[in-house]
Amino acid sequence: MTSDRSTSRALLIAVAFAVCLVAGSPPRIVGDGGEYLAQAINFSHLRGPALRPADIPDIQARIAAFDPVLAEWDINDATVAGRDRRRDFLHFWFYALLATPALWVVTAVGAAPTFAFAILNLVLLGLALRVALPRLGTAASVLLFASPIIWWIDKAHTEVFTFSLLVVAFALMRERPWWALVAAGAAATQNPPIGIVFGLVFLWVAARGQTFWRDRRVIAGVAVGGVLALLHPAYTYARFGTPSLLLRARRPGLPTLAEMSALVLDPTIGLIGNFPILLIVGIAAAIVIARRDWRRALTPEAAIVAISGAAFLFSCAQTTNFHHGATPSLSRYATWLIPLAVPPLAWLYRHGSRAWQRFLLVAAATSALVSLFAFHPRVPQNSHEPTWLATYLWTHHPAWDNPVPEVFIETELHNEESWAPVATRGCEKILIVGHGTDEGLWPMPCYPAPIPDRCLTAGAVCYANRHGARYDFVPAPGRWTEAPRLKREWTWPKDAEAQVRAQYDAWHWADLSFDPDVVGVLRQSVGADVSVVGRPDRFILTFQNIGADALVRLRPTAPMTGAFIDPQTGATVQPVHVDGPTDDLQTVTVPPGHHLLLLTMRSDHAS
Repeated sequence: MTSDRSTSRALLIAVAFAVCLVAGSPPRIVGDGGEYLAQAINFSHLRGPALRPADIPDIQARIAAFDPVLAEWDINDATVAGRDRRRDFLHFWFYALLATPALWVVTAVGAAPTFAFAILNLVLLGLALRVALPRLGTAASVLLFASPIIWWIDKAHTEVFTFSLLVVAFALMRERPWWALVAAGAAATQNPPIGIVFGLVFLWVAARGQTFWRDRRVIAGVAVGGVLALLHPAYTYARFGTPSLLLRARRPGLPTLAEMSALVLDPTIGLIGNFPILLIVGIAAAIVIARRDWRRALTPEAAIVAISGAAFLFSCAQTTNFHHGATPSLSRYATWLIPLAVPPLAWLYRHGSRAWQRFLLVAAATSALVSLFAFHPRVPQNSHEPTWLATYLWTHHPAWDNPVPEVFIETELHNEESWAPVATRGCEKILIVGHGTDEGLWPMPCYPAPIPDRCLTAGAVCYANRHGARYDFVPAPGRWTEAPRLKREWTWPKDAEAQVRAQYDAWHWADLSFDPDVVGVLRQSVGADVSVVGRPDRFILTFQNIGADALVRLRPTAPMTGAFIDPQTGATVQPVHVDGPTDDLQTVTVPPGHHLLLLTMRSDHAS
């Protein structure tokens, strides 16, 4: 077991390291941070949780002075008015209340107000680490704390708050359940579903019989934790007649398996694509436990973790903003899952072999190194880019992963607009939305494969996964509050699909690339939007939004012959021949009077 002296030394090193991370990151507001900062400013003036209308302009001005981006943020639009005309944000105020003393300090010294939340986060992480170190050991503690959670250390956001309190709750369930009850109740103030942890710990302790009622510490823990767990629903119900304003951002119906598992298995927002080491350690831990005495591991703590994890996945899958911001990639809700590893890691710290400890040490060191670069607090929020794993799967094995459409759309479009169709750059994976008509639904310049009837019906959302020269269609998982809107200008006209297929088939499109750098021939386009598919000896250019003086400049590797074709009629508009290779670019003028054209070119020596 870790001694008090070594624990203190490790804690000091960890805090010093965390302070360095904060110092190396520019102060900024992300996600819901403006709400928490506004609440803390309101508290710092010794006012209640709700904002008075007369105080809102001053609060808004102070936030805008810190972050000019928030100058256009309208607090009135982000809040809900109660019967007394005071306004509350959708997110609860307890986290902001805790940050208020630190806000007084940073304001007095002229520091950025977000440092108040950084101080609070450091205190919470330090407390959780102090609890974890003697019960999990150094290696397991490094694995959990030197993880993606470090990105939120300096942010006015509740991820560190929730993570830290859950670590405390799961680490102290058996040894000091009164503190576990308080920690779980506090965590539930910001995220009511975490109240399940409080309830489960309460039931476990109550099941011990008379011991429960004789221990004043337990009674105090139940009382304090219960008050904290009920604070959010009681306050919100008293003011608005609902247990939580967050229920307004809830999807109707029951979540699907794909939605519930996304926090773990989705390669873009889940643990597998962002924190795979934790899952590797989890699998290894399960194997070790199974080979030893797995019956001894079937403890009440294990049951609480399993039920809590299922509840977290269920509740998080209900949010309407499934693919949110304020993250470098990993879903913020996935940070709730990391503390679930505390009980099994604690058990293995007590009963595991030296080989297990050596393995855990290597995994922890690897995790810390990777997280330091991938999740350093200064890393910009980047929820609109797929992870390396998602990119690999979608481009090399597209059928292996069919994510919740919101994730695929927003990462491929690089924004939060909901449009369709959407395709990977090389058209390996395509998402289409049926509209109940026979209009074109297939994105240009992808090969317009025939779409099955089940994907054409209104509201149908399907993935088309490329397999060689064909596409396999599967329904997309998940529920929609509103289906993506069709971007007609992105699609092949229906009457052009047959001609386009014929041209692509004649050029053996399955052997071609959609990457202009790979094709290498197209060097410049003027007066038109141009996309390319091909290779140096044969290619097809698609022209849209053609202006009066549109042209392209080519650098062919050999003489090439082809033609401009109207894809809607199949008619040849103009033959084309270019010389090559030469030192000069070959200019090809685009025939005017067309809104859509194909230029098909083949080397004179191509087979």
